[in-house]
Order: sequence, then structure tokens, then C-alpha cells
Amino acid sequence: MNDAASLTVPHVETQPIPASILEEIETFEVEAMRTLAGDVSTDLFKPFRLQYGIYGQRQPGVQMVRVKIPFGGITANQLRRVAELADCYATGVGHVTTRQDIQMHFVELKDVPTIMRGLAEVGLTTREACANTVRNVTACHLAGVCQGEVFDVTPYAKTVAYHLLRNPLNQSLPRKFKIAFSGCAHDCALTPIHDIGLLAVKRADGVIGFRMVAGGGLGSTPRIAQLLREFTPMEELIPSIEAVIKVFDTLGNRKNRNKARMKFVIDKLGFEEFKRRWEAAYVSMGHTLPNNGSIALLPYQDAPPALIMPTRNGTANGNGNGNGTYPIGHETPFEMWKRTNVVRQRQDGYVTAAIKLFMGDITSQQLLFVADLAERYSNGNLRTTINQNLVIRWIPADQIPHLYEDLASRGLADPGAELVEDIIACPGTDTCGLGITSSKGLARALAEVFPAGRVPEELAGVDIKISGCHNSCAQHHISTIGLHGVGKRIGEHVAPHYELHLGGSVNGTAKIGQMIVKLPAKAVPAALSHLIDVYRRDRQGNESLPKFIARAGKAKLKDELIPYTIVPSYEEDSTFYYDWEGEDEFILEDLGPGECAGGALEMIENGILEADQELYQAKLLVEKHQYSVSVNKSYRAVLAAAKALLVTEGLEPSTDSETFTEFDGRIAQKGVVPSIYRDLNKKVGDLGPKETSPESAREKMAFAKGFVEACRVATDQMGKDLKLSTVKEEQIPSVPMPTETKPAIPIATGAPVYDLRGVSCPMNYVKTKLKLEMMDAGDKLEVWLDAGEPIKNVPMSLKNDGHKVLIQEELEPEASHYRILVEKVEG
Repeated sequence: MNDAASLTVPHVETQPIPASILEEIETFEVEAMRTLAGDVSTDLFKPFRLQYGIYGQRQPGVQMVRVKIPFGGITANQLRRVAELADCYATGVGHVTTRQDIQMHFVELKDVPTIMRGLAEVGLTTREACANTVRNVTACHLAGVCQGEVFDVTPYAKTVAYHLLRNPLNQSLPRKFKIAFSGCAHDCALTPIHDIGLLAVKRADGVIGFRMVAGGGLGSTPRIAQLLREFTPMEELIPSIEAVIKVFDTLGNRKNRNKARMKFVIDKLGFEEFKRRWEAAYVSMGHTLPNNGSIALLPYQDAPPALIMPTRNGTANGNGNGNGTYPIGHETPFEMWKRTNVVRQRQDGYVTAAIKLFMGDITSQQLLFVADLAERYSNGNLRTTINQNLVIRWIPADQIPHLYEDLASRGLADPGAELVEDIIACPGTDTCGLGITSSKGLARALAEVFPAGRVPEELAGVDIKISGCHNSCAQHHISTIGLHGVGKRIGEHVAPHYELHLGGSVNGTAKIGQMIVKLPAKAVPAALSHLIDVYRRDRQGNESLPKFIARAGKAKLKDELIPYTIVPSYEEDSTFYYDWEGEDEFILEDLGPGECAGGALEMIENGILEADQELYQAKLLVEKHQYSVSVNKSYRAVLAAAKALLVTEGLEPSTDSETFTEFDGRIAQKGVVPSIYRDLNKKVGDLGPKETSPESAREKMAFAKGFVEACRVATDQMGKDLKLSTVKEEQIPSVPMPTETKPAIPIATGAPVYDLRGVSCPMNYVKTKLKLEMMDAGDKLEVWLDAGEPIKNVPMSLKNDGHKVLIQEELEPEASHYRILVEKVEG
């Protein structure tokens, strides 16, 4: 055993608990004991408990204790105390969260006050780590040592965090409130997804301050924060934050928890009105008065150790020049770790080393060991990261080989920290009462697809985040590959699924990923493997995966992944109905069979998905020259889409003929779909399994595809009230929808082509509008239109929507068809 491994655990240094905090803990203890005695109901106790950072788990009778770690900064002494408490009162495991907190699980309520006292003795608290308060203030874990930072945001993050802790201003907000600080343009702290995001900037005159954005958030309705102040002087930092909180406290929705975040206040008011209210609050709170004073920063001791340190075996050869690049040739385990986990600091001679924690978990014994290493190799300070890891900073570069040796001795030297293989996952159904799926179980399954330290260079900059529900605790909306858990009823059973979001990012600018498809949990690894294969097959030059996703677009990626959405019946393969690492069949008690609007919406969505799956198979069959079977699949696609829309009428017809008859009378005749889709019984009656020509098979597949698309348009425009809108159209000729033909002339624009020849107004405009909605601002789309009303009306309508029409010209010499090139402009 090496020297560090044999170190004895130093005594934890404590300090007297301030009287006010001791009284606070005693108050909690009294109420906890009353609850355990049955004198106070658990429902009444719940909001009080949450205010103190104590969460109920999905398992009855135990709690999750969340320790608030402002900016992720924690000392070795504090880490030892957390380890002791986790060992004595929890499971012996600490969990680092995406907000840089540390959680302990399976704590009995009676032990919580003891934990609170133990934390308070070392300057830690659980207060306001949960509930409708200002949550933990986060910051980049490299703040102060980052080579590209404008200045060290640490003292500002710390000062704001402790200013707001126990502050009467935020003790009973409408909903939780999140703040983040970043020190450079890379924006490691992800400021655009926060209620308040603060990015370090320096004016031309050398004065430093913050660029302040407001109104970001993820969850079921993600929003990107908007610019509130281009430059916030330091003396106005806390007043500016307080004024935002005041507006939120005054105007936030306290009746509907699902509409209570500040982003919904901005949605309702509009950002300019929100900004006006903020300015008024700033004045009314007295922040414009003279002599308001400059900001008084709290101290943060982070002095580096001496560069000349004793070593056990002489001077090390390693220089710690890891920078997250990817391997060339063969590497030793140490070289791989150093390349992926070690970063040069802006201070010469020092490096920062990341300790990769699998999904944020670390045992109490490992915590004690890491605390020892932080004091041996550095100054005793550590940081947690928003990617659920720990880092030790200020390590003399020549000590890196020794540090690696010590980490490896305790299973803490896994490579790939903060890279694509460092998969982020929330606790999911392991402990969370809101979890739907086992996000950790899926992450472990994906470890085989993305092996640590061995992911190729082409995936540099890619990240994977998995949330067990739509609340986005793992921040899946802003990752290259994001997944969130849902349940899907299939007959008498429910299968765990994940909605796949692609193309999200925060790197200077923020972008919410697009939801592409819903995948059964057991198919996710194979689906992501195929996605990477498609990227390698179709990328252009050295195109990155994020750029490929943006260029390929939702429709292409969905078509590629449709085969992985197919779920066998329970009798064919019951494993699809068990979650990853689940021993019992998957259940979702609150997933009803479709009586409510939510269930009906899911039935409709599933019907359209089934139609897409049938069309996918029809296409494959045509390519394999199995034309008769392909026609049958086209028929099944029409049937599935028709049934989906009939859900809005509360109908589940038992025969195909009844389905088409009811669809015609209740849907088509009302003008919900174009008139060419009336009398389906006649038009699809010949789509049965019989001999047919290649041309006929393709024609019928095109008809089916047009019908499914029309049904999709109808459902996309439908609200939660299940009301379908009518299509106000000129009479469309009763001919099949246009096939996806190849361009008749060479296309020089390089943009994807959307062929709408044969589609009349206004459906051509609606289709173009929907297509643009799936694209990103700045993307271009080439649209082919008929002469007459289409080329006259569609470009004008798109311009009225704010988009740019860059080209409008004849497609063919006879001028019977035109093309336009549209550039999407964000509305």
C-alpha cells in the first residue's frame, strides 16, 4: 500500500454553531418529532421540510438530505464531515448533483437534525437547497484557474449565495429560483438555462462586470434566458438580482405549480414589459439612492501550495499537460487519464485534476481518501462540478503521476471526465419520487457504447444527459444527446420509453435540442449506436456530430431511428416491459388507459408513430421489390393515422371499413384534412395484398405518406382540448399526393428540398411553416411550388412571418413550377 493510501483519517475540526442556526435546527427537530408522533400530518410538514433541504424519497419512511455547496467549493475538512454523516446515517454513499450539491439518501427523519448539526459545525447547511427558494448558486469549477476566464467569479458567486441564504426576500417564492456564474465565453456554468445567469465581461475601459440574462429554465417547457443587462457594474450586482426576485415574487403564478417558474411570468408579460417591471422594482427597493455602497465580497481562501514539494520516488516525469484532446496510437492507463482528466491552469506549473464519479456517486471511504489527497497534493480545497464530478485544483504538475497512482488504488482513476463518456444521469427511480424510469440503469447500459477514455476524436464536444422524467434534472434539453423517461401503454402492459432530444448545447450561445422520437428503453443503446453510424456514413468532411444533427434535420434523423421505436408484444419479448436493471415488470400507476386528455393525446401520438413505422417498412419493402407487401403496409399506415384522429371523437372502431367510414363522416367531411382524403373506403380499398407494379406501389405509398402527413398537421395544430381545426382550402384535385421526386434540374443551393408541387394553398404554406418550425434560425429550405396562387401567396406569407426569401425563380423552362429559397428567422 502506498503512503497516501495508509493515511489515518484526521480529526474533523469543528466550530460552535451560531445561536440563530442552532435555534433553526431545533425548530426543525421539534416539528420532525411531532410528525413522527402523528401530531402533525406529513402533508403539513412537507413544505417546512423542503425549506430545510430535506426531500421525501419514493421509498416510504426515508429522506434525501441535500447539502448546499455554493459555487461547488468545499474544503477537505467539510468533505470528511459529509463522509462521516453519510456513513453513519445514510447508505455510505454521497451523490454529487448537477447543481454542485451533495446528497445523502435513505436517511431516517429522526436522524436529520443530527446531520444538520454535524454540517453546521463545519460551516455547511441544507437550508434552501430545496423548496420555493433560491437554490444553490452554481459556478464553473475552474473559476480562478481557467486559462480563458475574464476574471475569477468565485467571490461574487459566494457573496450572492450567502446574501440570499435565509434572506426574507426569497423564503416563499412562487417556485424555485436558480442562479449561475460563468467566467468566460465558453459558459461552463450554463447561464442561459437559469432564472438569472451572470457572465463575466470587461468593458473597453477595463472595468469588469457581468452580462445578466433572465428567464431561462428547462423542465417540460424549456426556455432560453433573455438579455436583461449588457453590463452590470459590481456595485449594482446584488440590487439587480434582488429586483428580479422581487418581480418574480410579486407576479409569479401561485395557483398552478406547473406554470409557476419565472419563465412563465416573462411569457405572459413579454420581455420588454418584464424589464420595465424590473426597472420599477429596482427603484422602489431603494437601489437607486446615493451612497448605496459597493459590493462587500466575502473572502475565499484559495492560496496555492508551494511548487517545490517532497516526492516519494524523486521527481516525476509527467507534466500534466492534459487538455481533453483525443488519443493518437496506444496509451497507458495513466496517459489516457492524464489526457482526459487533467487541465493546465492559467498559473504556470499548476494543473487541475478531475475525479470522474460514475453518475455522481462516491462512497464515504472514497470521500475521506479524496479529502486526504486534496491536502497532500494541493491546498485542501475541492470543487464539485455540474457534471457530477470532483476536482482538485492547484496541483503542482510534477505530482500528477503520484496523484494518479493514489487515485487508482481506490478505484477513482477512471478516464473521460467531463467528456462524452461521462454520462450525466439523475437518480431516477432509484430514489426520486418523481422518477419514471431508471436513468442510472440506462447510463450503465450506455457505458458499453461509449467506453471511458476510448471514445474517438470525432465525438469531441458531444455530451449525453439522461433525466428520469420531464423535469430535466440532468439537463437533457441542452445536451447533444438528451433522453428523458416516459411510460407507454401497449395493450395490457406498459413499457419504459425515452424521448430522444438531439442537438442541444450551451457554448457561448444556447440551443434547446429537438425531440426526435420516442424509443423503448431497451432499444436506446442500439438506436444511439445507429445514430453514430449514420453520422459517420453521411457527414461532410470533418463535420462534428452537433453540426451534422443540425444539417440533417429532424425528419431525416427520425426516419433513420423509426425501426428502433418498434416494440414487440409482451408475449414475443417481455424484456421490453422491464426497465434497465429492473427485477419487476415496469408499471406506471398514474398512466391511465386514455380517459383523460393526457391519455388521449398519447393514444393519438402513438397512432401517428405506428403509421410512421408502417411507412418505414413500406419503403424498405419497395426497395426489396416486395411490392404487394409494401402496398399492404401503406394501407396499414393509412388505417393507423385514421384511427389516431378518431380518438378525438372518442371512437375505437373494430373494423377497417368502420374506421374509414367514421373518418370520412366525422373528420374528412368537416375539412380537417384536404378533400382528396375523403371517401377513404374507395380510395384505399385496393391497397390489399395482391400483385402490383413497382409504379403502383410507389404511388400508393406516396398517397399514404401524404395522408399521414395531413393527419400529423391536424394533430400538431390541436390543443389539449382535442379540438381539430378545419383546413380552409381551395378544392384540391382528387389525385395522389406528390411523391418525393428527385430534382428535375441540378440544385445549386445546397439546402434540403421540400417538393410541394401539386399541393394547393394554403396547405403548401402550412407544410412549409411546419417544416421551418423543425429547423434552427439561419437554416435554409428550398421549396418547390406550382405556378399561380402557390408562387404568388406562399413567399408573401413567409415574409409576413418574418422569414427571408432569398431566391424566387422558375424551376422549369415552361414556368409551370417555381422554387424559392427560404432562410428561417427566429420569431
